[in-house]
Amino acid sequence: MRTIACETAVRGKPVESVWPDREVAADLLTCYYTDCEPGSLWVAEHAGRVVGYLAGCLGTQRYQRMMARRVVPHAVLGAITRGALWSPQLRRLARAGIATWRHGGFRQRVPLDRYPAHLHVNIQEAFRGQQVGRRLLERFLAQATSAGVSGIHLAVREENIPARTLFERMGFVRLHSRSFAVPDEGRLKISVTITYGKRV
Repeated sequence: MRTIACETAVRGKPVESVWPDREVAADLLTCYYTDCEPGSLWVAEHAGRVVGYLAGCLGTQRYQRMMARRVVPHAVLGAITRGALWSPQLRRLARAGIATWRHGGFRQRVPLDRYPAHLHVNIQEAFRGQQVGRRLLERFLAQATSAGVSGIHLAVREENIPARTLFERMGFVRLHSRSFAVPDEGRLKISVTITYGKRV
């Protein structure tokens, strides 16, 4: 799961395109789901190896607290220990963060009272288009329904048409979009992310 997350972390590219420390990135992307809520993590396997996953969370407010108190401090400590905080890539990420803030990309607009759960799906490229994502979504939707969750939200890049099509076919509706700045070959590129929601 950590490998798949890092291989596609930056608009489908490996995380090293913007950040040198893969371990820190993997911790930030996966540790909440593997360590704090493993019961909402679904994986797809082929020939004994993980080829895709759905990282689910039934309560986004708890996720936010655990990220702030546990996951992020641990990842930052790891980055300091390995010297990653002094990387030139960190300066580029800081510039991207400022540009994202200026574009309003960090504003939380999801009504968590209506859509308290969230999910992230990632499938290895060779296994896309084979209903793997749909099956993972069906499992998590059934789990959320059984848990009495009122709704689920997710975010997807605007240019990821196959994923958007899947979500829309499964009843997710567009809630809003946000702009993020991402370092891209020495310059900042603005990427639009769409947030979808589904009542369950």
